[in-house]
Amino acid sequence: MNTKEEAVNHFEGVASALQKIDLSKIEDAIMLLREAKEKKGFVWVIGNGGSAATAEHFANDLLKMAGIKAIALPGMVPTITAHGNDNGWENMFKHPLLTLETHRDVLVAISCSGNSPNVVEAAEWWADDLIVLTGNEIIKNKLANMSEYVPIIHVLDADITVQEDVHLAVCHAMAKALRE
Repeated sequence: MNTKEEAVNHFEGVASALQKIDLSKIEDAIMLLREAKEKKGFVWVIGNGGSAATAEHFANDLLKMAGIKAIALPGMVPTITAHGNDNGWENMFKHPLLTLETHRDVLVAISCSGNSPNVVEAAEWWADDLIVLTGNEIIKNKLANMSEYVPIIHVLDADITVQEDVHLAVCHAMAKALRE
């Protein structure tokens, strides 16, 4: 397969996955984000690897475009690594949130596999006012099986690069919908 074909296949995969997104879950997520803004709460965003980059990007867009107080924990490297080192890597997001969160806040958990121990631990502890962006695997995906009351934005494609691109597109759509 040549480079052009690979690019076309990728773009077709992203377009197909975007069409399968449950828009009602995005509406539910936007409602939670809007409520956090109205309550003057924070939106905390977590993820690892490419999802950490998406977390940083989304927090920036919420802050800049929508005027929502948003912080991506992956960018707080000294804090999360200290907590990971001292309290276990599965707690590197949860432990800072124990100190920082307020009853007005929302957590956005991003994980393509849905099984990153540090993301799952924080999401399970947080439970309410939670938004999840995750990938294809449903049966083995812990985040995809959170409470029915959690807006779970599920990318139905097995290709992680497609999942990551769709997560970012969804984040952009939500930030634009919340724009001041």
